[in-house]
Amino acid sequence: MNALRPHPEYIVVSSIQSGNEVMAAVRANEPDVLILDINLPGINGLELLPGLKQKYPQLKIMLLSMYMPADIRLDPEKQPIDAYVLKNSGTDILLAALEQVTAGERFFDPNIQSTNHHANDNFSRKLKLSSRELEILQLLKDGYSNKEISQKLFLSELTVKTHRKNIMTKMGARNIADLLRK
Repeated sequence: MNALRPHPEYIVVSSIQSGNEVMAAVRANEPDVLILDINLPGINGLELLPGLKQKYPQLKIMLLSMYMPADIRLDPEKQPIDAYVLKNSGTDILLAALEQVTAGERFFDPNIQSTNHHANDNFSRKLKLSSRELEILQLLKDGYSNKEISQKLFLSELTVKTHRKNIMTKMGARNIADLLRK
């Protein structure tokens, strides 16, 4: 976090590039505050939250994101987080959030708006899929046919086709090749 370098009261103990590295970095470094991006490769920040809070209940977690919460259908006040900061808000907001969080208070970026600015973004689209749709999407990406998916998930083939149609609609895909690119 380059923004924190001129502020010696905050020490960056680790910087990771993938959601898969977060738990090991927290275990190894025992930070007071974790600044977590939502859109990480591998496991995304939202998927990490429950495990982090369960394993490290005293850890303060600040979500840092380019997404307005409405973009990804998220109510930050209902999440197990201590702060939500927009990446484009600047260093002053980030520092204010850190100050409040370390004082035991919650902080929500004052620039958060309720409008959806990333409606056509693939990451925010995927968050709108149900767990069953995500499961079917992964099986499609793994090369399974509708019939194979129906057998694997104990669903009718018609149900799989319906889920597939809903996935394509939600993801804005015209055909299966378009869907698999997203």
